[in-house]
Amino acid sequence: MITVREQAQAALAAKDNADHQVARLGECPPWRHAAFAGMLASLVVQPALPLAARFVMDGLFVLALILIVRSDRRRLGVFINGYRRGKTRLVVLPLMLIWLALYAASYYFEKKFDAPLISVGLAVIAFVIGYYGSVIWQRVFRRELGA
Repeated sequence: MITVREQAQAALAAKDNADHQVARLGECPPWRHAAFAGMLASLVVQPALPLAARFVMDGLFVLALILIVRSDRRRLGVFINGYRRGKTRLVVLPLMLIWLALYAASYYFEKKFDAPLISVGLAVIAFVIGYYGSVIWQRVFRRELGA
């Protein structure tokens, strides 16, 4: 007869196995990090664009998001939400704050000084930070699940 303790140990072993499998899925190719970074950069550069181009950029942002979700589901079988419970939030929250600061600076310099090149420069910075932020998020996610 199986005891409650043995059932609990088997359940924990199954959970650990599932975590390891999900962690293996969490390995993203470089283009995936670049796509995320490009999405962040596209938002930061928007204040430098004419209004019509901003709407187009927003549409491209949504399209990119849809394509990334579809690609992840096709490639991995799942889409792993970046804003999830756990230690990955310690990566996401500072990344969001940095992105918001870059966007606010882009908006400020464009409205105050009509300086589109500053917005472009801030978008480049957003891309670099977004790329490495995505890589760090992946490492934390995989480590958290025991990969």
